[in-house]
Amino acid sequence: MRRTSAIVALAAAGLFHGQSTAGPVFYPTAVPNGHWFVSTNVDRSGDGKFESFKTALFTQAVNVTYDAARADWIADVPSGSHGGVGSWTFFVFRQSFDLTGFDSTSAKLTIRWGADDSGEIFAQRGSWIPAYTLNGGPFIYYPGSSPSHRIPTYGYSPWFTITSGFVPGVNTIDFYVEGNGQTDGFGLQVQSFTADSCKGDLNRDGLVDDADFSIFVVAYDLLDCTDPAMPLGCPSDLNADTLVDDADFSIFAVAYDAVLCP
Repeated sequence: MRRTSAIVALAAAGLFHGQSTAGPVFYPTAVPNGHWFVSTNVDRSGDGKFESFKTALFTQAVNVTYDAARADWIADVPSGSHGGVGSWTFFVFRQSFDLTGFDSTSAKLTIRWGADDSGEIFAQRGSWIPAYTLNGGPFIYYPGSSPSHRIPTYGYSPWFTITSGFVPGVNTIDFYVEGNGQTDGFGLQVQSFTADSCKGDLNRDGLVDDADFSIFVVAYDLLDCTDPAMPLGCPSDLNADTLVDDADFSIFAVAYDAVLCP
């Protein structure tokens, strides 16, 4: 069994206070169950008013059935309707996702989205510009739209990447959409979601502790990432040189000293 004196000494002294290489997960609206929720409010006099949106009483969002081309869109009911044009309907579509075990500052989420009604061309469509907010941050309008340059939002936007506003642990993104009361809804597709692993957090629990050390020391004894017994992806190879050796231990020890992932 291969052990450095540093590892043996640390373990013996009781100083160690724990993998898949899969990335973080964010779900498209095509699979809403358990992932997308919606808070809905109908207000016939509330067109364009932020206060018409409610962020309480969230319910499970469902895929709409009124248009086959929107099979991956969601609303609070399959019809997407609440009394016809003029029954202004205010949706907050929400998904929470977990970055535990990842470096939130490195997260990159590439998506595209669309909303009905757009409110950008005809008065009967409403006057609210669809927008999202990540973790209560600033509102970001549908790509290309602004109060001075309103465009339709009925189709999917170009792909774009969110690179800021993420926090360690659980994150929440809300999309604010106003419908005109007839065949309303929201759609979002995901191209990719990546984030660097929190180095040393081998069991992805947001901590670098004794449990991670137990995983690390097994990989250290194996040494070579090509060893058939090495966990898939060789997650203990913290410097990506295909070996789990003293260099990786040095990185692990620093992360272990910090305990909490960034």
